[in-house]
Amino acid sequence: MRNVVLYMSMSLDGYVGSDREHPGVAIPESAELKQWKLDRISKAGAHLMGRVSYQEMASFWPHSDDAYAAPMNDIPKVVFSKTLSDAEATWPETRVARGDLATEIAGIKAEPGADVVVWGGHRLAGALAAADLIDEYRLLVQPLVLGRGQTLFDQLPESRHLDLVESKPFSNGVVVQVYQPQRN
Repeated sequence: MRNVVLYMSMSLDGYVGSDREHPGVAIPESAELKQWKLDRISKAGAHLMGRVSYQEMASFWPHSDDAYAAPMNDIPKVVFSKTLSDAEATWPETRVARGDLATEIAGIKAEPGADVVVWGGHRLAGALAAADLIDEYRLLVQPLVLGRGQTLFDQLPESRHLDLVESKPFSNGVVVQVYQPQRN
């Protein structure tokens, strides 16, 4: 069974988006961090995202020559949306998931292949976290304090305990914290 792995950049004070700056692009990416991310996303069995993230990425990656473009374009993509019609026409290897979130994730996890990644989109990520559907959190904590913005965990119905399984600092000040939910 495949795991759902969340990648999310966040500020030191826990914001994943803000009208001040976006934590994912506020700090220049070091070559070693970029390679760390490329090594992992290139092995993903699918990329899960919400409609807003899909629309932003689909307008950029198919025309980019950045090193991220190849894995972003090549791996299958699943967009969670009740309103999006035909995603495949805009970005190949894309399908739309319209059903119940837990049911859709159970189906994706049961498919053969490598683990799937959620990369971007705080609303989808928050809904997955609230429903306890994330098997591993890979949080890229930026050396940045925003003071306000969107949080990843604002949809949680109750507190959640996680186990730290890895912590890796990078030369640009970003620290990747890898957590797994505690399972009883």
